[in-house]
Amino acid sequence: MPLSVALRSNLLRFVEDLLAHMTVAEKRGQLQTEELSSFADRPDRVEDTLVEKLRAGRVGTIVGPRSREEARQLQRIAIEQTRIGIPLLFAAPIDEAAWPSPLAMAASWSPEAVEAVARRAAEAAGERGLTWLATPPFLLAGAIRGRGYSGESPFLAQSIRDAVVRGLSGRDFGSDLADEGHALALLRTDPPSQSDPRLTSDRPPFATSDLFAGRDFADWHSGTDTNSEKLDDAVRRILLAKAQLGLFRDPYNRLDGAKPAGSETGDAERIVLARKSMVLLRNEGSTLPLPEQAETVLCVDCGDGLADTVCNALGTAGVSARKLSGLALRQDAIDSPTALFAADGMAIGIASDAASRAQTVLVCIGDALCVAGSGLPRLGEAASALLSALVHANSRCVLLAATARPLDPACLPERLAGHLQTWRPTRGFAEALGAVVTGKAAPSGRLPLALGQADEPHACPFGHGLSYGALRQTDLTLEFGSDRVSVQVKLHNPHPHAVIDIIQLYVRTPGASARDLRAFQHVEVPAGTTLDIRFELGVEELGQADGLAPQRVAAGRHAIFVGRDAINGQRGEIDIPVDLARAMSVPAALRDTPGSGASRSA
Repeated sequence: MPLSVALRSNLLRFVEDLLAHMTVAEKRGQLQTEELSSFADRPDRVEDTLVEKLRAGRVGTIVGPRSREEARQLQRIAIEQTRIGIPLLFAAPIDEAAWPSPLAMAASWSPEAVEAVARRAAEAAGERGLTWLATPPFLLAGAIRGRGYSGESPFLAQSIRDAVVRGLSGRDFGSDLADEGHALALLRTDPPSQSDPRLTSDRPPFATSDLFAGRDFADWHSGTDTNSEKLDDAVRRILLAKAQLGLFRDPYNRLDGAKPAGSETGDAERIVLARKSMVLLRNEGSTLPLPEQAETVLCVDCGDGLADTVCNALGTAGVSARKLSGLALRQDAIDSPTALFAADGMAIGIASDAASRAQTVLVCIGDALCVAGSGLPRLGEAASALLSALVHANSRCVLLAATARPLDPACLPERLAGHLQTWRPTRGFAEALGAVVTGKAAPSGRLPLALGQADEPHACPFGHGLSYGALRQTDLTLEFGSDRVSVQVKLHNPHPHAVIDIIQLYVRTPGASARDLRAFQHVEVPAGTTLDIRFELGVEELGQADGLAPQRVAAGRHAIFVGRDAINGQRGEIDIPVDLARAMSVPAALRDTPGSGASRSA
């Protein structure tokens, strides 16, 4: 829980007293990070040069401790062998191999699931003595090929980013601090995002000055910057963070004794996030989920080993599947791994024959068989020939794409029955895949970017994603409240089972050329029932950026769109009068009662 006002006030007084007793060199030392070397020659000792810096108070953060014991050794030097005894922060990057990519996290449309995984990461960091974690890179705008690309919607990307920060630090984005028992969250961009200056950094991942005080401290360590006010402000924030983490009270609280409470691996949370990030893009004839008593399921291996994972996942979920191996389409293609070679024709023929005798065919394709371009990746020649042959041989052919970015739908066969985008496998992947493919869990992921051109047969709009059943949406109504706009729709489920969906709300403000995602809700509608869904729109949803000032609501006509993706839904318009727009744009404590106006329904 966040600190009380009284406790925070006490910490501020403590920090001010400490700051008043520090030398300029000690202040600069709090902005300095040191990365540990391997200690290959003397694993039992810390490097003499680092010890010297620690004793002189010239280090505030250590990057990369390999163990709690090592971190404790360093902390003891900082506490017991320096003039003031300021504790160290211990930093490390998040294990990105165990995390979905920002794009995969955005595909979950589930800040709650992302926050739960981040919370477990903070607990695991505490077990290693870490107090500061660098997140995966996040971009709110940028090239689709960027490793930090989070999709085309700044609103969705911000929602996921904020969830990561809350999970790690226990606090909302915009706070540099963390609650005790959590970890400081360092946001990274790669390359810098121009859409949000708070995410922009051209400095190393663990530049303390970037996290706590901006980007204008490049010359401090060399002593060329002598602005004492800026220096004090940066150091004040660092010291307050250390105090709020409880390090002055007990600098060894994460470095002693048994593992802290909540030391689970977090696999359950990772499974949930992996499951929610999987996007079902095609499902002709209800090919998925696989029936419980599936007779013959064939998993086709394309040489990247994914079929082993899929077969094991299905077996765990109770479905017997056989792997067709030995294709190795890339074996003879060292120079061009996606090219079709003469020997591949025989392998594809064998695969087609086996597919013709199976009830369902699952084709597992990863990045290795794809061709990267300036936009979406496409299947290479070999993978394309294989997939086309399998589709021709079996009408129940499903593509399982475990790729970093979704495939260009234009490169897929027209008759492909199913397409499940699963992203690159991370911890929890197999369990999540088994649950979705067998119907133990419904797919709920949605695209964080549009795929293909709108006039193409299988193009997918932003927000697209299928579940096992579709809801009918009716009766869009827009109404004024005292200081908000209420939007309501009805969702009807005609199926004999519950249906999960994500209802999305888009707004086009006066003068804007396109509508933007501004809100969404996860819904589960029981079988044969109708559910009323309501959105309450205030300045966050209807506001426009006004330079560096807070958002404001513009008077005039706002277009509202509610649906299951950016294309399929209902449209309405509402005219917001000047007095209501003004009331919605000021802080709640200062609002007057706005006038009323007329609403329109679609």
